[in-house]
Amino acid sequence: MGEGDCGSFDELVGQPHLFGRGKPLYLFYHSDDKPPSLVLFGPPGVGKTTYAKLLAKKHRLDFFYLNATDCPTKTLKDTLKKGSKEAPILVVIDEIHRFDKKQQDVLLPFLEDGSVVMVGTSTFNPYFRLTKALRSRCFVYEFKRLNESDLKRLAKRFIEIDEHLLDKLVLHASGDARKLINMIKILKQQNDIDGNSIESLFSLNLGYSNETERYDLVSAFIKSMRGSDVDAALYYLARLLEAGEDVEFIARRMCIFASEDIGLADSHAVVLANAVLQIVKEIGMPEARIPLAHCCVYLSKAKKSNSCYIAINKAVKDIKEGNIMDIPKHLQVKGRSLYLYPHNFKGGKVDQIYTQKPVKYFTSKENDLI
Repeated sequence: MGEGDCGSFDELVGQPHLFGRGKPLYLFYHSDDKPPSLVLFGPPGVGKTTYAKLLAKKHRLDFFYLNATDCPTKTLKDTLKKGSKEAPILVVIDEIHRFDKKQQDVLLPFLEDGSVVMVGTSTFNPYFRLTKALRSRCFVYEFKRLNESDLKRLAKRFIEIDEHLLDKLVLHASGDARKLINMIKILKQQNDIDGNSIESLFSLNLGYSNETERYDLVSAFIKSMRGSDVDAALYYLARLLEAGEDVEFIARRMCIFASEDIGLADSHAVVLANAVLQIVKEIGMPEARIPLAHCCVYLSKAKKSNSCYIAINKAVKDIKEGNIMDIPKHLQVKGRSLYLYPHNFKGGKVDQIYTQKPVKYFTSKENDLI
């Protein structure tokens, strides 16, 4: 469950890949040995801090909580010094990705000598924000959003409510156990609980729970268009719009898609995508959803070719690997008298060298219309 009251490990809900018998966090909790330092990331209210509290209680470690968004280095050092090899402490550092390199380095000797067990938490994967030295001293695990059955099981511990209203309550919790518990506390103050009271008291959260979810939705949107699944693409487009995504960002992604994934199979696609980008700049939401849907359907149904994408990547790779050739004299500004102007020849073509050595990057694909 989330960062609410939880008396024992067995009361935790969700995260079967971590809490299930024989899984990592189950083993760390039940082991007789001191637990290792951990970095736990995932949506809010899914059990990260609750697990850390239970871990500290089980292993009889004094518990301390710090938030990296407002934690001076002095406070960090003073807290860490409260532990010793003989009496280690457990320190939760929320939003650990906010720590800079110097603050992360402060942690190292305390983790190394065993005086501190650290549990770093974050709402998105902090892997690239943590130094290699700190990562090497921790186990990193991802927490998942709680599903409906997890939340229903949790809610029934705190409130008696019929299934219809329970469904509404769980929907508004958006996978967040802490939010669910807080909503239940408010509902218990009501004389009569019905669907209207839930709707009027709590707004439905359709936003992102973290940056990872945002990028996953964008990724699913692009991949659905690439796979020509119109309805899936529209679903993810709607999710992005209802989450409040910038409509210009969506349109720019479709412009890139039109060249990368459709390219020469339908050159009108990039023209349409660019037109939609200009349109949404002018009109904004909610009307922008209509041209975005128009473009989404067109791009999804269009024939696909990534021949141009592959070709430019090959050319860039070739240059980065050192294939820097001299420009032939007849192509240089001073060599224009040596240049054969193609339009002066039959068919607008003439044999002449354009690169010092032959290169081959572009290969036409079946759907290419040239």
